[in-house]
Amino acid sequence: MRGWRTLIVNALIALLPIVAEVLRWLEGFDWTWYLEPRDALWAMLIVGLLNIFLRRITRTPIGGGE
Repeated sequence: MRGWRTLIVNALIALLPIVAEVLRWLEGFDWTWYLEPRDALWAMLIVGLLNIFLRRITRTPIGGGE
């Protein structure tokens, strides 16, 4: 992990202004036009379960194919 910590910290710091701008944009976005609160909970559950399933069936790191 040596050397990676510095890279990760600097990448996170560099991404902060982008994240702040996206969050500011999302504040004014009315999600209920597209997704009801109850449906959003189901969508979050499905995405989480799908991620768990994909993690279970993958055996190689990202980009580390055969």
